[in-house]
Amino acid sequence: MDNNQTVMKKINTNKQATNGQKKKIRYMVNIAVVIALAILFFIGTRPPQVEVTENYVKISGMYGVELPTKDIQTLELRDTMPKIQARTNGMDLFGFARRGIYQLEGLGRTRLISFSYGGPFIFMYTGNEWIIINFKNPADTEDLFYKLEQAAAGQ
Repeated sequence: MDNNQTVMKKINTNKQATNGQKKKIRYMVNIAVVIALAILFFIGTRPPQVEVTENYVKISGMYGVELPTKDIQTLELRDTMPKIQARTNGMDLFGFARRGIYQLEGLGRTRLISFSYGGPFIFMYTGNEWIIINFKNPADTEDLFYKLEQAAAGQ
């Protein structure tokens, strides 16, 4: 084997090692993306914990909010929700879990935390934004509404 053949063999070996390293990095990145999406899906499909006291309402989780009960200017329980015009920020997991900031017909900017297409829906207006929340189980939504109503009445 002459000197040129030895050099070419070393170059080819280095290219193979580099290609193998690139494949490993690509696999690792793909796995990281899949794990991140799985975590996002898991968190997004979990209903929030809602804590209601006479002084504040705290909705946990992604796109949750904490607000003084005195800031609730409107509190209603409705069977339907206005048409969604656009999603400004947030996620819609195939319609069964919607969280984020949406533009709703007739309401404008709305913080939507919804786990069902059907009602009932709790509508709260705080002076600067609408908050709409509902759960998969209508009884859970109604229970939360009555807790909010009692807290708002105490103000």
